Amino acid sequence: VERLGAFFKVFVLACCVGLCVADEFVLSYRVQTHNGIATNEAFGLSRALKKHPHNSSYTCDIPVSEPKLSPLQKPYLLDILLKSYQNAVVDCLYKGEVLVQASGFNSKLQNQNQASLDIHAPASVHLEGGLLVLEIYEKGEK
Repeated sequence: VERLGAFFKVFVLACCVGLCVADEFVLSYRVQTHNGIATNEAFGLSRALKKHPHNSSYTCDIPVSEPKLSPLQKPYLLDILLKSYQNAVVDCLYKGEVLVQASGFNSKLQNQNQASLDIHAPASVHLEGGLLVLEIYEKGEK
């Protein structure tokens, strides 16, 4: 029974270490405006299910200070840093492919316009000293 408990601890530790190594993400950002006023903004990240097949298009280095985490939080360090430094991550994403859609119309002498900005970027993320390094992948063939 004690041997089974030791095996279980090693198994859980191996799974946690495996989560730390998984550094492929899909990052997204969207902002919508109505008459020049931001009405909706969303930042998203998810771990990629598989490694991206293309080369990195560009790299961003974001200076970070590593937070103190509990052992249960440590496998999610990159997730936490990406969310904590969201503004710097979005600034990095602006260097890549950005989709902007806009529409407008006149009604009773009033202009109405709406615009949305969408960014979806596969990325490899890792820590290098005090830097959060984002390697943003190219989209591939269009």
